[in-house]
Amino acid sequence: MKMAIYALASTGLALAAAMPASAQINAPVPVSNYITFGGSDWAWASPCPPSGGIPGTTCGTGAPVDFSYQGTQGWRLPTAAELAAGPAASDFLVGGSVVCASAWFTSAYSHCDYGDAASGAVFGSPGGDVWYAETWAIRAVPEPASWALMLGGFGAIGGALRRRRAAVSFA
Repeated sequence: MKMAIYALASTGLALAAAMPASAQINAPVPVSNYITFGGSDWAWASPCPPSGGIPGTTCGTGAPVDFSYQGTQGWRLPTAAELAAGPAASDFLVGGSVVCASAWFTSAYSHCDYGDAASGAVFGSPGGDVWYAETWAIRAVPEPASWALMLGGFGAIGGALRRRRAAVSFA
């Protein structure tokens, strides 16, 4: 029995390791792959512009940034004002590594080019109109008051359901 469990576990690990980056596009971005800055979550979505880049360049051969699933999770492109008030490339350095989420936004890339963003090549920002511009994504983080209101609403619904059940009698 133990051998069967070990065989099954090792097969699962081998399949997970062999899974292409594109399989992650339809999964939520893990917390370790984005940062929270200025009240919003920021993800480094691609080492290329959202359109995929200009044909004939390295980015021109890649897939565009795909928001079909991540958009349902609240992710979108930031506005110029959000980028201006947003993080710097150095804010994406955590523990000596770049926090990168490109595998969740594009099927072509699973890396981020820190040097490009550090030099100002971020799509939508001044200096970000180059073919190799990095793409960042943003989503709003609910404020603590919103969480409290939501939890209070769930409590009220639970209380109403509990009261309703207590009032039911069988004759």
